[in-house]
Amino acid sequence: MKWMLAWGITAVLGFVLFGAPRLSVSEEVYDFGEVKEGIFVVHQFILRNVGDSLLTFTRQPSTTCGCTSAPLPQMTLAPGESIPLEVRFESTGYGGYRVVKYIYVYSDDPEAPQVRLAIQGYVAPHEPYEDTAYMVRYRYRLILDVRDREAFARGHLLGAVNVPASEIEAAFSWLPLAMIYVCDEAGEKGTIVAEKMRRSGFWAIRILAGGLAGWTRELGTYLVVGGVSAAEPVFSPAAVSPSRLAQEYVVILDFRSEEAYAQEHLVGAIHLGPEGIDVVLPHLLPAAAQAPELQPFIFCVDEGEGVAQEAAQFLQALGLARAYALVGGLPQWRVRYGSEFMVQSTP
Repeated sequence: MKWMLAWGITAVLGFVLFGAPRLSVSEEVYDFGEVKEGIFVVHQFILRNVGDSLLTFTRQPSTTCGCTSAPLPQMTLAPGESIPLEVRFESTGYGGYRVVKYIYVYSDDPEAPQVRLAIQGYVAPHEPYEDTAYMVRYRYRLILDVRDREAFARGHLLGAVNVPASEIEAAFSWLPLAMIYVCDEAGEKGTIVAEKMRRSGFWAIRILAGGLAGWTRELGTYLVVGGVSAAEPVFSPAAVSPSRLAQEYVVILDFRSEEAYAQEHLVGAIHLGPEGIDVVLPHLLPAAAQAPELQPFIFCVDEGEGVAQEAAQFLQALGLARAYALVGGLPQWRVRYGSEFMVQSTP
């Protein structure tokens, strides 16, 4: 009788194991070797169900830090089915360190309900004249000039994007959901435009106190292209002072060809071409007399690192301490953010 009971238990266990899901991974550790800080590391682990029944992932994978992400594209695997698990590691902030980041995969595999994967390697520091796509996005500021086109043509802040107030709603489809400073002639229309944008989902809207007239009264022709405004500034209690904007000011210089720029560029980027830096020097050089923390951030971009790196080094040598080349060029922006903050042609 005992042997029959033992045989029955063995048979049941054998049937359960025979019909169970089983998770197999292509590798447990991926070593990316050495990368420069700012390079976005992407690797695909292949997950396969080598069992005989449906495998269910019981939750999304977890990682050991926020710098690593690994979302599953689906939560079940049929027997024999496989999917890629794309692991993405942000190397910004890890310059000079060897890193090991773990990813935990959870499933109803009875033999291995939790599988640990790892991505590892050495992150070399980037150069002092470089910065990462992550930091460009973090510091990104857009000046939105809502005056009419004639007023904008007479004079405007360097790198500002012109969208007349009457056309603002048509621009909602391409304006970035980022920190935006609304600039008008003298502070009279900025509040109205900003409120309209907030109601449409633009959460990070600020108003430049006194508009262009407020800027020129406080800072003169600093970072102004063309003529200054002679209007009398009107200061709103909710507006941000020109000196505050000056400390956060961002100038993006695009050194690619005219065709590449027209196809896609960061909103607010100034097109210079490979040899056009002399165009902006008269507007940027006065900033070199300011303390570094009061200078604008200048981000030089191209499709690689050659021209942008040379430009950033040149600008730093002139005293513009916060001039940087984008590590890895615009491809590093695209691998992180796709076309976010970008437009296909000048609006």
